[in-house]
Amino acid sequence: MERTINLKLVLLGEAQVGKTSIINTYLRKEFPEQYLPTIGNETAKKEYKIKEKDLIISITVWDSGGQRSFNPFNPRIYTNIDCVLLVFDLTKPKETFINLKKEFLENINRYSEEAVSLFVGNKLDLLTSNKKFITALKELMTKRDRIYLASAKTGEGIYQCFELLIYTFLRKSELMDPDLVPSNISTAFLKLIGKNEEELKDQLWNLSNIDSILEKVKIKPKVRKESAVEKEIVELKYYDFLRQELEKNEAQKNEVMDQFLINISELNKTIKHIQKSHAKSVIELIDNLKNLFLTTKKDFESGIELISKLNIEEFELVKIISKVKEEQSMQYE
Repeated sequence: MERTINLKLVLLGEAQVGKTSIINTYLRKEFPEQYLPTIGNETAKKEYKIKEKDLIISITVWDSGGQRSFNPFNPRIYTNIDCVLLVFDLTKPKETFINLKKEFLENINRYSEEAVSLFVGNKLDLLTSNKKFITALKELMTKRDRIYLASAKTGEGIYQCFELLIYTFLRKSELMDPDLVPSNISTAFLKLIGKNEEELKDQLWNLSNIDSILEKVKIKPKVRKESAVEKEIVELKYYDFLRQELEKNEAQKNEVMDQFLINISELNKTIKHIQKSHAKSVIELIDNLKNLFLTTKKDFESGIELISKLNIEEFELVKIISKVKEEQSMQYE
């Protein structure tokens, strides 16, 4: 009988570091043309079938939004984590790396202390100077830290960092939790992906070998600055996204109200039916009415909770739109 090992793999990091793009590349989806913030948490599936062991490694990949306004701290995403990629932006190392330890890693240790973690520096394709990020990482890293250099846009290092994380989890679990992961599964996994341990660790860096990045990483020349027209096009697409989110919120609220009105209509029909019924069926009708009331109450409470959440999201969307418009008006003054 085929057996399944289920793993929860989470990507954490600040907004705009490329978590969604990394997942899309890993799942072989199209690389997005412009940045759209992830609102809430989204999940996707990836499976590795090891036929010789009659086993499936099922990965649930969690994409967590980095926007604090949309995504306040939620213990749910931090509980029962098996593997975690801590993502930062190589072009903004100080701004995006420091909080990985201060906030994200601290919560992982609190809620899923056995989780296997790996730091991933994304946007290798945009790196135009090696001094800035090497200096910053030397200041922020400890001797125990390991980082993977990657680019979601070119695909460099993306599959390897996921595969290294999964392989490390399997190796650890073979020793610590043999009931979950039988022996030699990690070796079978390497055979499946056609790599060995050395290949997976080829771009794994720590403080002792970080200077050798200078020899291996090809730094791209600085590219021309985005033109005003190109910037305006990107901003218009972003506005479209925000408007679509507002429209979706409004549609969901309308659905809640429509359902509420339908329930009220059904109640009214039942009451009228009771008024016309004979005494023998009244008890049955009252029971039906009671059940309908309870269902309506439950639906209404769920609807109120959803509307409250949608109102908060709508408020935050309007704030973002207002802030962007204000920044634009200041630029043209």
